[in-house]
Amino acid sequence: MNRKFKLLFLAAFGRAYIRIVGGNRELSWILWEIILPLLMVTSVVYAYQSLGAPGEYIGFVILGGAMMSYWFNVLWGMGSSLYWEKERGNLEVFMITPAPLEGLLLGMALGGMFNTTLRASSMIIVGVLFFRAKFVFETLPTAFLIFFLTLLALYSLGMAMASLYLMYSRSGWRASELLSEPIMFLSGLYYPITVFPMILQIIASILPLTIGLDGIRRSLILGENVLDLTWHVFLLSAMIPILMVIAVKLLRYMEYKAKREGRLILRWM
Repeated sequence: MNRKFKLLFLAAFGRAYIRIVGGNRELSWILWEIILPLLMVTSVVYAYQSLGAPGEYIGFVILGGAMMSYWFNVLWGMGSSLYWEKERGNLEVFMITPAPLEGLLLGMALGGMFNTTLRASSMIIVGVLFFRAKFVFETLPTAFLIFFLTLLALYSLGMAMASLYLMYSRSGWRASELLSEPIMFLSGLYYPITVFPMILQIIASILPLTIGLDGIRRSLILGENVLDLTWHVFLLSAMIPILMVIAVKLLRYMEYKAKREGRLILRWM
């Protein structure tokens, strides 16, 4: 058991190191990954300002843009990771090593979290300095708690998606494109989900991003503490073990199916 955990840790560390160094070796990449998402957020901020919306909505937009960075990382950096490794011819090499596949995905998750946090933090700093977004820092511990639970749930979901994409290859990749806009809509990226009809609020609450984003906004903008957000903490805490179990089961099943059907390598016709 100790050897298994050691291999898991080493695989995770090695993969996270490569993702962190590789994702930050070009200054131009960092700048564009910060500037381009800011353009989308900025357009919405100016729209709210021109309509005379309450000042709280500026903070809603800034936090929404920052959290959406994590969703895109889960969708593309985690969900499509095994498919991309297969396209490059690396997956078969990973599979013959003694390290568990979970370590590979854990390293991708940790490296992706680090890189995305740098970019999301830059977006919040720009929002505070240039758009005068106001946050309640007394409830920062509550916001960090919900943020941490949200990331655990999101990246557990990303591990489950990675196993599906491994099996279905390009079909899974297209699913990422298909999911992008609906999730942006249902998560309440630029507005509180309370503007939705009740049925849409129920559907949106299935997503950990929706619950986490709503909880972070309530704590940092409305000043609610952990007692006010008990349901957010409970729902996210319940999602984490469920998604982790689903991810491990799916990964094992899809790995078995992929080996049986020869989907771990590219087949040239």
